[in-house]
Amino acid sequence: MAAELFPTKKLVSSSIQNQQNVSNNNSAQGCCSWQGLYPTIRERNSVMFNNEMMADVHFVVGPPGGTQRVPGHKYVLAVGSSVFHAMFYGELAEDKEEIRIPDVEPPSFLAMLKYIYCDEIDLCADTVLATLYAAKKYIVPHLARACVNFLETSLSAKNACVLLSQSCLFEEPDLTQRCWEVIDAQAELALRSEGFCDIDVQTLESILQRETLNAKEMVVFEAALNWAEAECQRRDLPPTIENKRLVLGKAIYLIRIPTMVLEDFANGAAQSGVLTLNETNDIFLWYT
Repeated sequence: MAAELFPTKKLVSSSIQNQQNVSNNNSAQGCCSWQGLYPTIRERNSVMFNNEMMADVHFVVGPPGGTQRVPGHKYVLAVGSSVFHAMFYGELAEDKEEIRIPDVEPPSFLAMLKYIYCDEIDLCADTVLATLYAAKKYIVPHLARACVNFLETSLSAKNACVLLSQSCLFEEPDLTQRCWEVIDAQAELALRSEGFCDIDVQTLESILQRETLNAKEMVVFEAALNWAEAECQRRDLPPTIENKRLVLGKAIYLIRIPTMVLEDFANGAAQSGVLTLNETNDIFLWYT
């Protein structure tokens, strides 16, 4: 989904080339000669990124069935993150040689380590949200800010609803405000986007009760039904009318159905089956 939500942006790094140079030089001249190839500490640190050489800790990153073992160097990690510092050198530090991190995807964890080791920000559409999660979890604020900037630059009506949900989760008020601006201005495009069906129920309710949406209420109603069908699938429920009403819960009452033109209501909402017979009759009476 992320690949569809964001245009791809990627910064090419030199760390991989540095490691290749080290490997070639080691083969030719011995394991201790590579330091002279790189004049700055930044370049020498880059060589150690994702490198088993002198590694004193390993991470098993990713959920079961999709893990990757990543080498690390405690000193470098502790300098780049207060969380790693506490983990390795704090009062409650544990001397573990292997640390499991099931809640972070391997590409995003490596993107964070690349920033810590190489001072390089390497973001792409597929992993930017997961990288933001990792940066927040391990308190790497400058990387987190770069992720938010990437998201703001990539913001459009197609991904605004998903980013609204994520910005609230990550407590990024500036990004939240930018999402609302896009959703308000291009509400019908945002509501009809695939990403709208991926939001959580709290974000759904926030959008439905928004008074500044530039959209017909019939479009809002149809979007809510599309979301309900997707939510049924997430809950392993058959997408029946009854189950759609069930998963919508109180959100159904946030739709301003009486503001629809009579024709839209009669041919759309009244025929959907989501409203009870009494609700449908009451709304018809309101029109008359």
